[in-house]
Amino acid sequence: MAQRVRCARLNLFSHSVIEMHRRVLFVLLALLIGGTSVVAQVPAPGRAPAAIGEISGKLADSASGRPVTSGSVTVRRAGDSTFAGGALPKPDGSFRVDGLIPGRYTLRIRAIGFAQLLKSDIVIAPAKPSVDVGTLKLNGVVAKLEGQQVVAEREETVLSPDRNSYSTKNMTVASGGTAVDVLRNIPLVEVDGSNVVSLRGNQNVVIQINGRATPLKGDQLGAFLAQLPAGTVKNIEVATNPSAKDDPEGTAGIINILLNQETELGLSGGVSAGTSSTGQANVSGNVGKQQGNFTVFLSANFNRDQRTTYGTISRENLVVPVPVYVETALNGKQHPLSGGGTLRSEYKFNDKDALSFDSFLFGGRFGGNQSSAYTDFDASRSVIGLFNQRNSNVSRNLSQDYDVTFRHQGAPTAPMYTAEFEVSHNVNHNDINLSGELLMSDASTPAAIPTEHDLGENRNPYLNFKVDYTHPFGPGTKLETGVKAIRRTVGTDFNASYYNESLAVYEPVAARTTALDYREAIGSGYAVLSQQIAKFQTQLGVRLEDAVTQLNLRTTAQRYDNRYASVYPSAIVSYNFTEVRQAKVSYSRRVSRPNPFQLNPTENRQDTRNVFRGNPELRAEYTNAFELGLQEARSWGSIQINPYLRKTSNAVRNIQFVDSTGVSVGTFANVASTTTMGSDLNLNYRHGPLMLGGGGSAYHYKSDASNLAQGNLSTSTFGWAARANGTWRFSPLLDAQLFANYRAPLKTEGGSQLASVFMQLATRYKVWGDQGNVALRFSDPFNLSKFGYRTANGAVLESSERHFGARAVFITVTRNFGQALKLRPKVQEPDTSAQAPVGGP
Repeated sequence: MAQRVRCARLNLFSHSVIEMHRRVLFVLLALLIGGTSVVAQVPAPGRAPAAIGEISGKLADSASGRPVTSGSVTVRRAGDSTFAGGALPKPDGSFRVDGLIPGRYTLRIRAIGFAQLLKSDIVIAPAKPSVDVGTLKLNGVVAKLEGQQVVAEREETVLSPDRNSYSTKNMTVASGGTAVDVLRNIPLVEVDGSNVVSLRGNQNVVIQINGRATPLKGDQLGAFLAQLPAGTVKNIEVATNPSAKDDPEGTAGIINILLNQETELGLSGGVSAGTSSTGQANVSGNVGKQQGNFTVFLSANFNRDQRTTYGTISRENLVVPVPVYVETALNGKQHPLSGGGTLRSEYKFNDKDALSFDSFLFGGRFGGNQSSAYTDFDASRSVIGLFNQRNSNVSRNLSQDYDVTFRHQGAPTAPMYTAEFEVSHNVNHNDINLSGELLMSDASTPAAIPTEHDLGENRNPYLNFKVDYTHPFGPGTKLETGVKAIRRTVGTDFNASYYNESLAVYEPVAARTTALDYREAIGSGYAVLSQQIAKFQTQLGVRLEDAVTQLNLRTTAQRYDNRYASVYPSAIVSYNFTEVRQAKVSYSRRVSRPNPFQLNPTENRQDTRNVFRGNPELRAEYTNAFELGLQEARSWGSIQINPYLRKTSNAVRNIQFVDSTGVSVGTFANVASTTTMGSDLNLNYRHGPLMLGGGGSAYHYKSDASNLAQGNLSTSTFGWAARANGTWRFSPLLDAQLFANYRAPLKTEGGSQLASVFMQLATRYKVWGDQGNVALRFSDPFNLSKFGYRTANGAVLESSERHFGARAVFITVTRNFGQALKLRPKVQEPDTSAQAPVGGP
């Protein structure tokens, strides 16, 4: 009794503090918007009711009547869906959630292998503070054994043995943003100023959309993520050590972006519009309907932006005698214009069989202008040369993806199979104009800077067919098998021409004209056996794959053939010490095959001093990854620690060198091997209206690059990164969040990456409750975001620092209509929503 009185007093104090913050903030907000409607919502001062109520009951299997001992119980207030409490079922299936103030509540039950259960209109009254809901019977559904997990402390973070899932529902700093803003808030994930995604600092990561690897690559993928509204993203799954069931491509792991794509019965949808101080404008909308056996969901978006970029490059030539020093000032403007949409439809023939059709269409025009002002110096720092260069480019692309899937799903103990066929086609056109003027010449500058016109086209058709079969053997054993066939084709044509002033025409340059065809055919099959014995859960798998690639240079009649016949084993063993504490160990082997951009030897010029060309001799890199893990969840939050070791052979690295003419050349090369050993830390904490998240990683990186033609660029270094975010819920309608991420400088082969900082601050007011909100977001408020590198390879010392115009203020209005979207994950995908979180906002 004394403990309950102390809890009641503590809750009374917490509620008093919260009410005080609410009243102050609502008054300020009313003054800012010049209205009184918000002030009218401030509750009258008074003592908060004592938290003396409790809800109890018992969980049982509807088929067998046996107690359900896994899963989670969450309680939310009926009026605004605010989280009020949570519990885990005991060994006999019973549960109890206490510390509830008088009011109406909704009870939600989630457990692996069972359909979610909701029980609403539960009333806690001073006269009857305890409510027993009796025995709640749960209906079984098909579930994935590897989905069993230790619980996370709140819904938006779900920790699993093979992957972690992060919900965007309460990600205030991503409100009104894009998928890029969402990814920047995910642990271990980093997105640079060019929208290149990396995981644990490694860019060899596979990006999936709804469980399927996107056919978009490079700049096209970055452009797609930068225009995909954050409101269409439901969850982000991060798998640093995937099983053999997943494609082995991507040595860093897999990032799966789950989109809102399925609605419940009835009509639902929403619209969102926003703008920013940079001139950005975005509009998006979605509508979904389920009627009878048919479900359809449509979304569309439009995005326009304008960003100013600037930076510097400082170089000291150690081999080339003239010039000794070069200083470059960079300035540019980017003005992308893009739009697209998604379609999700499904028809259920009966309770077991369904046919779905998914597609997305994305296109855009991406224009930009860049100027580079060069100043050459001699050894005494006297100016000996001056010239300017300009780069004006327009890129147009169109991406299409279509997917048809048939699935058969019976009872929980019955086999399940799916068959999927996917086809996509991506076309990209580039139009680039290079020009400049020579102001002062020296021995390193040409007699005149040519005016150049470059035209390029890329075509990328893609076919994918796969069949997956799952056979349960009792309640604790399951076998998953499947086969898959992939065919990718890339066709590239590039033509460069110089302007002839005397004839007033552009003349083609045969030496820089390139045409290539790249074909890749992959056939694979896998088998994964999952078994649970008492507190142990094991998963053993193997994938056999045969990949054939062919690169044809049509202009030179050169051909490069490769074949990768490989075995990719995987293993996960986890042990549940308690319901809230788990340890695991895992292993997987993965591959990253060179893509056409890395293989293409065509010279891509930024200007006369900086060029890039691929390396057709590149080989695939293989990584053996080992991970340990310890995770524990409590009512206050959770902690997850993951030590890891990764050993890679033939690692592909970006190498920069200066040729005999003083031109900086970027390319790719295989280094003999790399070893990375480190650990990740993921923390989450919740207390009343405060939610804190943070963590980071620290690792030692070592590479053997003694095999490079450019010289021995082997390196050994220590790297670390840290992130933190905090959310304060002033009321059920108003919250604010601060996010910050820092990555320390890191040595690389022949140079180093500079430190990077990214920060966002946002506040969101739910003007229409769960039906809509107004969000105000500050990106890079202190103008700290930058990206840069330093090269020190014996021929040159060069450092670069670039700013990509991340500093901006955004405002977005979102309004939903009809029934609120409640999305059901596909049964064949890992059902993160059915995995037991404790607590929640």
